[in-house]
Amino acid sequence: MYRDEGGYCPVVRVLLADDNARFRGVLRRLLERDPEIVVVAEAGDGAEALELAEDVRPDVVLMDVSMPGLDGLEATYALKAQLPDVTVLMLSVGDKEQEIAAGLAGGAAEYLVKGGPAREIVDAIKRYGPVPGTA
Repeated sequence: MYRDEGGYCPVVRVLLADDNARFRGVLRRLLERDPEIVVVAEAGDGAEALELAEDVRPDVVLMDVSMPGLDGLEATYALKAQLPDVTVLMLSVGDKEQEIAAGLAGGAAEYLVKGGPAREIVDAIKRYGPVPGTA
């Protein structure tokens, strides 16, 4: 994560998009233990994620692949067209090659497996946080 000459580390603003409210709650609590991350919004589907991203302008969106209505892949394509500077990290329960390829082709920066080490999610978010001059 970027730190300026004075050691200041900007906070990474995160939007969580997952249709499982319980999972979002667990993920929010995990992320908010880190002082460099703040969850600015939660969405239960892709359409809501797009709407909220426009309003809150997150640095990173954690996007579940499989959601009702507008799924995570379609939402990622739309989000990257709408807000190209927002980083999308795809989340899924497995490592399906077609999903990974589609997510990355649609503009996702990384593909993370749900149930993997929590540190991987935190580290990925921090890799794509604010850049110099934008915080």
